[in-house]
Amino acid sequence: MVQDFDSAKVMLIKYLGEIKQIVKDKEKSLLEAVDYELDKLLKNDFNLAVLGQFKRGKSTFINALLGEKIVPTAVVPLTSIVTIIKHGPKVKVTVYFLDGSQKEITVKELEDYATERGNPGNEKKVKEIIIEHPSEFLKKGISLIDTPGIGSVYQHNTDVTYEFLPKLDAAIFLFTIDSPVAKNEYEFLKDVQDHAVKIFFVLNKIDYAEENDVKEALGFTAEVLKEKLGDEKIKIFPISAKMALEAKETCDEEKLKLSGLPEFISKLDEFITKDKGKALLISSCNNTLRFLSKLKFDIDLKMGAIKTPVEELERNINILKKKMEEIEKEKKDMLFIFEGESKELLAHFNAEYEKFKNSEYPNLETALEDYFTSNTALPLKELIEKSREYITEKTLKVIDSWKEGELKRLAGASGKITERLAKKVEKIITELQELTASMFHIKFESFAVIEDFKEAGYFYYNMEPEKTFLLPTPLSVAPFLPGFIARKIALNNLKEWLKQQFDRQCGRVRYDIAQRMEKTFKEYYNYLEEKIAETANGIMESVKKAFELKKSGEERIKSMLEELEALLKKINEIEGNVKELKKQLEGTV
Repeated sequence: MVQDFDSAKVMLIKYLGEIKQIVKDKEKSLLEAVDYELDKLLKNDFNLAVLGQFKRGKSTFINALLGEKIVPTAVVPLTSIVTIIKHGPKVKVTVYFLDGSQKEITVKELEDYATERGNPGNEKKVKEIIIEHPSEFLKKGISLIDTPGIGSVYQHNTDVTYEFLPKLDAAIFLFTIDSPVAKNEYEFLKDVQDHAVKIFFVLNKIDYAEENDVKEALGFTAEVLKEKLGDEKIKIFPISAKMALEAKETCDEEKLKLSGLPEFISKLDEFITKDKGKALLISSCNNTLRFLSKLKFDIDLKMGAIKTPVEELERNINILKKKMEEIEKEKKDMLFIFEGESKELLAHFNAEYEKFKNSEYPNLETALEDYFTSNTALPLKELIEKSREYITEKTLKVIDSWKEGELKRLAGASGKITERLAKKVEKIITELQELTASMFHIKFESFAVIEDFKEAGYFYYNMEPEKTFLLPTPLSVAPFLPGFIARKIALNNLKEWLKQQFDRQCGRVRYDIAQRMEKTFKEYYNYLEEKIAETANGIMESVKKAFELKKSGEERIKSMLEELEALLKKINEIEGNVKELKKQLEGTV
């Protein structure tokens, strides 16, 4: 019987240590996962991740919790960088790089490493960023995790967030009033449920809507979550992170109360005080059981293959080889269909691009002319500059609006194509595993975990005038011409400049999206191919090793079986202990 948190933690550390001894250096990825879990328990770190779709206001929400602007906020998505915020005596920011080096930076420099604008495509090879902050909230043993947003049409953002899921203990999941819940969010939430012991739901940006609209959005979101997640006890906290941050910065208690943040923090504090320790242990129990499940399957397969007579083993190897050949044919068929559908989608995108370009440019030219003729009282130089500023802002807004809508359409269409492909691959892997399990009479649970398609493609562009696009200025001849003629030349030059810049910016949009979509399709297909190869190679390696072992004599076979049976007995014993520990912990939470 577990007496307290400390004794339960000691027991779980002991079980993980035993697993580590079993794994040793046989499988590097599994050993790293066990080491991470041990380190987290020893340091008593509790990972509370802030999750949600792009543009849900996660960074502003984190800043509101901290009481000051620390994490960069913008309309642009973060790169594939996980930012970990821990307690420290003062604010300190350290960047850790993939090569093992590190660098201390200022808060102002954070944007140079944590945002796509400052670190496009993670060209600076950042592994993670750790921020120390003297927040009382963090003093309670909490590591606040700022994850890249999902659904930002930036593949590595979503990938990194999914990769971090096994490391989280609890989560704060943000929705917003303007778009309460999307399909990809509740699908992502199902994955979060598998890892987080506790999920807090927040409806952000309530300052954007009337009270009745907030109530309606809360009700709608709660019903969707109850239906999709199968949980009747959904509680959603309405919050304005922006208002809360402003209130904390100006010490406005009334505004802070209206933001809704104090009520949320009260519930979060209650959980941290009462249940954080147990939740950390339950989360580690779940991960430990996953490690054990994989070890059991591998040993069962080895034992099943060794116990199989040589003649039957040869037949099974031939059956598996034949199955592999069938899979290769299926892969070729899949690639043919996949390439055809993806090319059709990109062709449709190009057609939509041409339609947008041809329909929007005349409107922009008219807007430029109207602005210019309405402000002819200004000195010519100032008129040119102000007209350029006006039309630049308007053009970028037009392109942004179209781009956002088109990317959403592309993401939805791409998702349907890749979803069909992923289901096909999952079916191939499951059939291969089931065939293997039936041949060697072992218990089987599918390990075919296929990640969803992650859309690619955010980028940045600007309309800063470049020398190659500038026309001769009319100012040099203005003193020798009547004012109306100088203005006419200036307007014509501005129109020509606008046309060149509009073509340039639209071309960059088309090229970037097309290139990134093609790259993502290719990467996703390669990922699926690797999943098939990983499963097939693992099975064939175990079976072939068993076949070779058969040639070494009865004594060697007997010795190997005894070794594997002892290992399996040990794993079953650890599994039973961990399940009992988890049961006791769940009864006390």
